[in-house]
Amino acid sequence: MRFLRDRHDVTTAGFGPSPFSEVPHVEIPALPPQRWGLIGRLLAAILLVLRWYWPLTRINALDRVTSRLVGSGDWDIVIAHDVKTIEAALRLKPRHGVLLDLHEYAPRQEEHSLLWRLLIAPYFRWLCRTKVPRASAVVTVSQGIADEYEREFGFESTLVVNATPYYELNARPVSAPLRLVHSGGIAVQRRLDLMITGVRESSANVTLDLYLVGGDSALMRQLKELAAGDGRIRFREPVPYDELVPTLNEYDLGLSIFPPTTFNLAWCLPNKFFDFVQARLGVIVGPSPEMSRFVDEYGIGLVLHDFEPSSLARALESITSETVAKWKTASAAHADALSSESQATVWEELITKLTAGRLTAK
Repeated sequence: MRFLRDRHDVTTAGFGPSPFSEVPHVEIPALPPQRWGLIGRLLAAILLVLRWYWPLTRINALDRVTSRLVGSGDWDIVIAHDVKTIEAALRLKPRHGVLLDLHEYAPRQEEHSLLWRLLIAPYFRWLCRTKVPRASAVVTVSQGIADEYEREFGFESTLVVNATPYYELNARPVSAPLRLVHSGGIAVQRRLDLMITGVRESSANVTLDLYLVGGDSALMRQLKELAAGDGRIRFREPVPYDELVPTLNEYDLGLSIFPPTTFNLAWCLPNKFFDFVQARLGVIVGPSPEMSRFVDEYGIGLVLHDFEPSSLARALESITSETVAKWKTASAAHADALSSESQATVWEELITKLTAGRLTAK
């Protein structure tokens, strides 16, 4: 977004106020009413159950309100985020087409929920079959997800990783004890308990600080109970995102270990991975294909053999400060190449091809 607004006439649209004060913004109501109130919501639920999706797109309140509020503009390109917005974006009929950012694999986004799998997943698959091919270009965040979209639905997508903006920082000397860190949201399927257990089982001279977004949830309380009694593991207050990377710079190793409990976690290449690189840290990951590829290619850390806590424990016991220093130096050397600014060229290439008519919907 920073790159696009510097080179193009950009208007944003979405829930809440403008994310950029200098950019025109159309605010979408958080909960637009259905056309017929409660009756409309009941009708939408019935249509989902019956899998009558075309009439569902006709009564969808969010699509209608978005089209009404944004439709007065004369748009060259509409960049839509997530499959849920594709119908509204197509209704705007931009001159050079829709660029759809699917992020993760939409049909399996909430697959841990039975109700979601039964009601929403079939709808998202229908959108992927019937609406997404009408986008002129599609991007997603990892190669494994891009491959699955092509295998399942036949459309190609461009890889744009969820990288972090470049920070001008230096790799700090390695600490003793070795300072480990993990940051991000909490969810049952992420199995953060495995990292905590791995540190608890290890005799290594380390500490682990956790910057978790989740408030006083039941899962947060469970994680704190699991860590109780081990003074090496500390829960820190979350910091604003623009302060996160400088905060992480105080550490030595970032832990980004997520077992493949869902399809999207199996192929994840999360923003926190790139946060660690911008903070000039070494990175320890599980054998997740996307993160492993970057760790091996750039020499910025260690890939565990499996996702078991014992593997992390043994790895921590074998790591030397000299090795960690090499990883931190490698992160510093490749921070520019692994920044969001490096991804801006991909966006600009797509915009250029769209405006030149070299990318069109099928």
